[in-house]
Amino acid sequence: MFDRVALKLFGKLVSPYTEYFEGLKYSMRKARISISVQQYLSNIVFYSFVTFMVAVIVASAFVSLVVPQLAYSYTLGIIISFLAAGLMFFVGFYYPSMLSKTLSTRIERSLPFATSYMATTASSGTNPINLFKMLSLRGGEVGKEANRIYTNVTSLGMSLTSALQRAALRSPSPAFSDLLWGLISTITTGGDIESYLRNKSRAYMSQYRRMLNDYAKQITLYTEIYITLVIVGTLFFIVLISIISPLTGIGALFTQTLLVFFVIPLVSIGFIVLLKAISPTE
Repeated sequence: MFDRVALKLFGKLVSPYTEYFEGLKYSMRKARISISVQQYLSNIVFYSFVTFMVAVIVASAFVSLVVPQLAYSYTLGIIISFLAAGLMFFVGFYYPSMLSKTLSTRIERSLPFATSYMATTASSGTNPINLFKMLSLRGGEVGKEANRIYTNVTSLGMSLTSALQRAALRSPSPAFSDLLWGLISTITTGGDIESYLRNKSRAYMSQYRRMLNDYAKQITLYTEIYITLVIVGTLFFIVLISIISPLTGIGALFTQTLLVFFVIPLVSIGFIVLLKAISPTE
């Protein structure tokens, strides 16, 4: 519903400028966002406008409590609203690029195992299109890419090389695109698909081992930082507060409670999220 409203309100406004957003169109294709550039630009302009209107009301109300002068409070509220709307537009504009990088990371994490699985399937002498049918059953981002290739061949009547070429151009992962281009060359020249996939699998697995080794070093570093800053630092701060608590009264108890029940859990969760984000595993 909001998409139709956005297109109706801002579609004509952004339409003359769509040709200047080829980079955005490219990022949208990589991120699998299947709407037109005009529709997407209309959406982010619409949500930026809504953000501005809401921010004007909220910011003016809160700023007026701090700044007594009415004119200054409204002026500052409008400035904050413009900043909020600009931030919304910035996030919306770069969202396809960020999503594309996320998808690329997910694909490349599972690529060593996917190529090994494809090589094992190819060793049975099956039709090349069945490689992607079997790979699609594994699920994940690579499975989704394989399912698109299989669907283009079986449902849309495309040749396998054409489907692979289309997937290579649209894939958010350069490594997966490189795999598909090599597969196209192997099929076209009548090469050994199994041998090609075996070589690719070994190369990806070797790279994966290096990534695991780097990840282990990063875990060691982050663990030392966590122990030093969070565990030792917090204990030292709690002991220090306990020593000076007769001088600070109830404020010391509140600070200790805040550290133990809020700060430490939040920082620990942050470290877990960080380690999960940099993990090379699927």
